Amino acid sequence: MAAPALLLCLLAACATIEPPRGGPVDKTPPEVTTVTPDSGSVGLTGIDRIEIVFSEKMDPAPAVRFLHVYPPLEVKDTKWSGRQRATVIFHDPLPPDTVIVVEIVKGHTDVHRVKSETSRRYPLATADSLPVGSIVGELRFEEDLAGGAVVELYPVPPDTIEYFRQDILRRTEADTTGRFVLPWVTVPGGPYLLRVFVDNNGDLRPADNEPQRLLPLEATLSIAAPVFDVGTHIIYSPQTPGRLLGRLDIDGEESRSLFGWAEKVAEADTGFVPTHATRQPSGQSAVVSGDTAIFDPAGPGDIRAIVFADLDGDSLLSALPDSLSLPDSVLWRWEPYATLDTLSVEAGLDMFTLLPAPSDSLRPCVTPPPVTSVRLDSLSTGAMADSTVAASDSLSTVAAPDSIPSDEGETP
Repeated sequence: MAAPALLLCLLAACATIEPPRGGPVDKTPPEVTTVTPDSGSVGLTGIDRIEIVFSEKMDPAPAVRFLHVYPPLEVKDTKWSGRQRATVIFHDPLPPDTVIVVEIVKGHTDVHRVKSETSRRYPLATADSLPVGSIVGELRFEEDLAGGAVVELYPVPPDTIEYFRQDILRRTEADTTGRFVLPWVTVPGGPYLLRVFVDNNGDLRPADNEPQRLLPLEATLSIAAPVFDVGTHIIYSPQTPGRLLGRLDIDGEESRSLFGWAEKVAEADTGFVPTHATRQPSGQSAVVSGDTAIFDPAGPGDIRAIVFADLDGDSLLSALPDSLSLPDSVLWRWEPYATLDTLSVEAGLDMFTLLPAPSDSLRPCVTPPPVTSVRLDSLSTGAMADSTVAASDSLSTVAAPDSIPSDEGETP
């Protein structure tokens, strides 16, 4: 019986988590107290390891779980001494003539399961000095301050590579006011891209459901201007619609009344198919040649733009009869329309595009409108009949049925 008891004691001694030994429960988050080589050390040669000392006994996890190095260095081993001192050994020495930024991420737990609350970033250099460049800015989330938002720095990639498939050059977090600083950037340097996101789960990685965006600029640092201020930018929730700003340029005079709107494109979308509407689509706006129409809301995500000529004056994309006979015997045709597929609108942001102009042709309407939606005076010699007769000259140039997507959505 002695041997099993001894084995249990040994296993307990090797456990990572230690319960409090009396007194108040320890809720103090662990912090980094010292690092070797020291922060800001320059002229380093032949260094293949760093040492980190914490304020508390830590969960002796491998360094790959709490340490990142920019540019990336492969970790060979992690050795713990007394659970407060970690020695991280790299496969290769620090690269020559380079600034190395060491990042000890938040969330590393001590032996009482208390997580560190802040990340620590500091520079080392194998060159004779540290770079003096920096990139600064301010972030907001919707109407609030974006405190804790993460900022990632990337090089501008070649056309064949998506920017986020490259190694991150550096990252930082905004302070409680939303301000951020990316220090120790090489001068001259750039151009750079910046991706920002609200880190709701605290893992320093952008999830699909977390607010994020690529800032619409390229940062370049020079000897004359070593600090690049990106200004203030707003991050929006992934569900926040944006706006489509469209301009229609038509040669000559456009006598028809034009309207348009933007609609989301579903994954299984096969093209635009008009329907008999009794009210205007959300965000519909008048479209005037030479002016900018605003379709609000639009998106977020993939959308299409629809522009139509309102021949009957009801401000709806309608089907018109091609004769003045009774409704059950007439042929129906859609007012002229054009579509533009597929546009991508980022959450909360504006997108500008050129809008297509509807032609004069009327496409067949396979399913007549319900009788209740047809105004009685539209089949008399009233205003709608006049507009229908005026459009009848173009009925000989009928396109495909309305169940077939139009090819008129190309950008003019």
